[in-house]
Amino acid sequence: MDHMNGAGAAGNAALRRDQAARMALVAAYCEGLGFAPIGAIAESDGLRIVAGGDLAQPRWWCRRAGDADRVAAAAAARLPRLAARHGGDVDGNQWLQLVDDAIAAAAKQLNVALRNHGEVCAEALAAVRRVDEEITKLQRVGGLKSVNKSYREYRIAATARGERIMRYADWMSKYRDKLVRELAAAMRAI
Repeated sequence: MDHMNGAGAAGNAALRRDQAARMALVAAYCEGLGFAPIGAIAESDGLRIVAGGDLAQPRWWCRRAGDADRVAAAAAARLPRLAARHGGDVDGNQWLQLVDDAIAAAAKQLNVALRNHGEVCAEALAAVRRVDEEITKLQRVGGLKSVNKSYREYRIAATARGERIMRYADWMSKYRDKLVRELAAAMRAI
């Protein structure tokens, strides 16, 4: 029985790592596009609407940070009124819906286009698939020689400085993040 619990814990840890890697790629994509997040932070008296920073769970994305700040401020001012309409008795899911309603209404009032987090994630993961397909093609034909050479040079330099060396898989993951960010930046320029 303990063996099964250990296997389940290992599976959960792997799932969390995969999810964290996927979210890092989505963040790289959004960074490349120059998107600014809007979301909510849990506080003792409910949720506070914020823009930018390292939101753990963005709800919406804006094209410009200034617009995200304006929308967040207007939505934050609107949120207590929306909560009061519910008699102040609001649970967790209702808070999220109120946050979404406040953000959407504020964006509409300010004439700011919003992108839904789920849609942006789907686009980001499609871009990631394209990058992964290209990496796979390059691996098949030996086209990653320059990448492998860069990793080798990194290892030599890190060893000389006495630093811990990043595993190849982790290094490739960072390289992949960089490619996704660059792809998104190229898309922004179009």
